[in-house]
Amino acid sequence: MFSLGQRIRELRLKKGLTQIELSRTICTPSMISQIESDRARPSYTILYAIAEKLDVPLERLLVDVDLNLEYISTYKMARAMVSAGEYASAIPLLQELVDTPRPQIPMLEIQYDLAECYLFTEQLEEAEAAFHAVMEQAMLRKDHPLMLSVLRCLGQLEFKRHRYQLAVYHWQRALETAERLPDADSSLRATLYHNLGSAHAKLGLMHDAIAFYNEATSLYEGLENLQEIGEVYMGLGLTYQRMHELKRAQEYSEKALAIFEGLDNTLMTLRIQVTRAVLFARIGQAEESVKQIQEAVEEFRSLGQREEQGIACVELAKVHLLRGELEHAEEVCQTARNLLPELHLHQGWVNRVFGRIELRRGRFEEGLRRLQKAADVFKRLGEAGEWDDTMYEIVEYHLSVENYRDAYRLLDEMRRYSREVFESRGIVL
Repeated sequence: MFSLGQRIRELRLKKGLTQIELSRTICTPSMISQIESDRARPSYTILYAIAEKLDVPLERLLVDVDLNLEYISTYKMARAMVSAGEYASAIPLLQELVDTPRPQIPMLEIQYDLAECYLFTEQLEEAEAAFHAVMEQAMLRKDHPLMLSVLRCLGQLEFKRHRYQLAVYHWQRALETAERLPDADSSLRATLYHNLGSAHAKLGLMHDAIAFYNEATSLYEGLENLQEIGEVYMGLGLTYQRMHELKRAQEYSEKALAIFEGLDNTLMTLRIQVTRAVLFARIGQAEESVKQIQEAVEEFRSLGQREEQGIACVELAKVHLLRGELEHAEEVCQTARNLLPELHLHQGWVNRVFGRIELRRGRFEEGLRRLQKAADVFKRLGEAGEWDDTMYEIVEYHLSVENYRDAYRLLDEMRRYSREVFESRGIVL
């Protein structure tokens, strides 16, 4: 039995052609090389053209070819792509395998890989359908490790949709499943605790978030997973910052910074540098804070990280505003606005800072318009906590000028929206 690639190579050599000569007007020489080494599968059009150039009928190329070997080759190639993170490239190969099942290949594994590829390429509806199909089979087979993997991924999927309560539901089920397994992977359990911490922080349940982060930390420390420990410390720092416990926030930010510097993780180090600098500003060290964030902005720029540069610019604008430097805050905010994607969490913050600048200048109508625009961005992104904070800022302004009618109208809008959000996340008040 030959593979298709072996058959094409044999006929090419008999014909006395090089790979370059065979490829001419058909495809690249590199593609011919990949086909002959069974690392690529030619389309029907290419296969027909190759047969024509080799002066053989198409059937001659396929006679005695082990098509199961071709199928296994495709499977191995798809698995290699998934392992390498080439999810978009793996999807058509995995779909082909799903559409033409063979007994030699574990179909459930292929379906799971395809679902995971959909998840990582943001094709969330396709991912959800595929994961539920795998889950049904896993439950029928009582395959608990596979059920655990699917629940973990469903949690990620709902987190991407900003449906944090549903993410919590899936991750808690995954954690319960993991703890029932005799050989439960400590690293996976730590990841689930970490994820639950992030989700509870998004829901505004800060004390619960800290408890989950601490569980993750104790497990990661036992495994010496420094990258993950650093990320958990970063989460703890941000959570304590939101709780206005600045000393604890600074403590965990310093720990995270030390880890990422030791790992030579430039991006994470710079992110922590910005977070720590913001904390410095809030405890009265604004001048040092500005310097550190400006350094980070320049580093992100040199690395070509436009989005990270934009986020750092927003934080720099907040510090300038804290110092009363309205012109500097406005200038940096405009830079951030140009760097960030149009629909982005920090575009909401750009408008929120612009709004505060205008209110400081006494341009109340423009300031309120900007704050409302910020709230609209947060609402569109499903960031209920940021939306609520921004709306409350608008309410506080109306109360300060004794405009009680608009203040109560907005409070009622906030109450109704909060109820909608809770209901959409499976919480009934």
